[in-house]
Amino acid sequence: MKTFFKNTGKVIVEKLHRHPIICNLVLSVVLAFLLEVLGRQTFDLSAVGFVNERTKMFLYSIFIIFLTYSVTLITKRRLFTYIIVTLLWSVVGIVNFMMLSSRNTPFTYVDITLMKSVLPVMNNYFTPLEIGAIGALILIALVLLVVAYMYLPMEEQLNRKIGFVKVAVIVAAFAGVTSYGFKSGMLTEEIHNIRIAFSDYGTAYCFCITALKNGIDKPSNYSEKKIEQIEERTKKSVAKMKKEKVKKPNIIFVQLESHFDVTQVKGLKFNKDPLENFHKYMKQYSSGQLSMPSYGAGTANSEFELITGMNLDHFGAAEYPYKTVLQDTTTESMATVLKQYGYKAHAIHDNSASFYDRDLVFSQLGFDTFTTKESMNIRKWTENGWAKDGILTGYIMDSLNSTKNQDYVYCISVQGHGDYPTTQIIENPEIKVEGIKDEALKNKYTYYVNQVYQMDQFVGRLVKALEKRGEPTILCMYGDHLPSLDIEDEDLTYGNKYQTSYFMWDNIGLKKQDGTIEAYDLGSEVLNKCNIHTGIMNSFHQTRKGTKNYQKDMKNLQYDMLYGKQYVWNQQNPYKATNLKFGIRPLTVTKAYETKDSVFIVGNNFTNFCQVYVGDVKINTTYHNEHLLEVSKKDLKNGDTFKVSIVSKTPKVLSSSNEYVYQEKSEK
Repeated sequence: MKTFFKNTGKVIVEKLHRHPIICNLVLSVVLAFLLEVLGRQTFDLSAVGFVNERTKMFLYSIFIIFLTYSVTLITKRRLFTYIIVTLLWSVVGIVNFMMLSSRNTPFTYVDITLMKSVLPVMNNYFTPLEIGAIGALILIALVLLVVAYMYLPMEEQLNRKIGFVKVAVIVAAFAGVTSYGFKSGMLTEEIHNIRIAFSDYGTAYCFCITALKNGIDKPSNYSEKKIEQIEERTKKSVAKMKKEKVKKPNIIFVQLESHFDVTQVKGLKFNKDPLENFHKYMKQYSSGQLSMPSYGAGTANSEFELITGMNLDHFGAAEYPYKTVLQDTTTESMATVLKQYGYKAHAIHDNSASFYDRDLVFSQLGFDTFTTKESMNIRKWTENGWAKDGILTGYIMDSLNSTKNQDYVYCISVQGHGDYPTTQIIENPEIKVEGIKDEALKNKYTYYVNQVYQMDQFVGRLVKALEKRGEPTILCMYGDHLPSLDIEDEDLTYGNKYQTSYFMWDNIGLKKQDGTIEAYDLGSEVLNKCNIHTGIMNSFHQTRKGTKNYQKDMKNLQYDMLYGKQYVWNQQNPYKATNLKFGIRPLTVTKAYETKDSVFIVGNNFTNFCQVYVGDVKINTTYHNEHLLEVSKKDLKNGDTFKVSIVSKTPKVLSSSNEYVYQEKSEK
């Protein structure tokens, strides 16, 4: 093997040594075209169409890849470097192809930062065999790379000075072309629809722009004086508003995963209305369309706009603030505004606490409690492995019952999550779909619409539970984005694919007002109905919506709060991260008894995420039910002090029980 690698390598290295620039160019053209073929998921002439219709962008994509290959001009391990660069671009193309197939959203740099959140739920997207195959391929690739590094020959006569000059010229030319591209309008940093952008600007450019452009660009007119002017205008407008007594109902937002009015898809027919309850409440209460920042995916960005009142359009391309600025920055939110009025703030999600780093971010946003699937005893799951939303009603009630005063609850559903199966996996579906000729697409819709139907039953039960409870309440329910079912604007009888339906149920006599609302504005609409006009973003939306420079001033405020000098708070951020409590129901140990081989631990609110700890040592734990755990008698000794903890897959201890001293039964 060593001889083979050496002989083959010498021939290739000799060719590369003589004509590296030409080699780089050829490889760049091939890779650029391959990326477009994979990005379009069709092995036909669509990629050729991109080359023909968007020739300048295709040439720029080639230049991007050519730039990355330039490192081969200054490294002795030239052949190995070629392999690495080619492999990295190939991975971008292949992963992009896979992600478009499963979630309808392209692969961006942000997805790399999300990897920690994605790993625990990979089994929802891939079978164990597929996960094993992926792992095996990665291992094989690593082994081959090690072998290649060890045995591939190096450049013996490398003139690095000339190489650096060539690289400098290439970099300068690239910078010039890029500058011209932005000035001429060929290139853009403003990407609102990442899927369309990948088609219009190419995979190489879009992937790079998502890596390089994060956060909010500093507005050209940003200054302390400008922020003061914006705030002064808002304060004057608030002062003119009619002074009415503040209402303090419970305020509940329920964000339904991939939910929209599927009956508005042209040509589809159902044996009965899959959204009977949702339609009923839309007719009776304030309702309409909610303009969301994403399509097919991006739940965290939808809730970011709802919770903060900030517009994602002002951030970087395909950015998730949960994974960037909110990792180490606190900010104002619906939670912090309402807590000034005596509210407690609760978040609920029937998925993992660490998904999108919510276990950190909700603390930054001012929430007091966060109940996740780790703290739930979920017994009903979809065929794809997601929790069914019916369980959420009880946990919403727990949040309301946990305090004497009013509560703000932000609940995130998961049942409607993709990927949607192309084969029929639901026997005797409750909702039958007609009007689709393609069998695979019909199966996708059948699965999806039956999940939506069950979610609608949850909608009905939740409203009835709130009616029975009787406390003054406002409930907003809406979808976070459309599902990844290749729906385009022309397929809908209303609006566009960035709009989902919402309704605003209440039992305090609010007047019905229908309309289309931006996601970042819905919170301020609710607070306006409660006569609450405090908070930077809340009061801004209530007084400035539709006025001149609304978006420009909004960008200034968002930049100042998250990236600037924080003039809105006299340069001192008043918000501290909360000590987030995981779960509402307390985890308790009341008793321990032994059998021949085991010790059984009795208590309350155990889940299958529970682990027994003796000090800092985790011992193997078997979950039986919410009141009973089992450990080996070998692991728990007489006099040991132990506690039960709920541990996420990350792993992270979310909550713990009281400590309990184990006493063996005495021998008679």
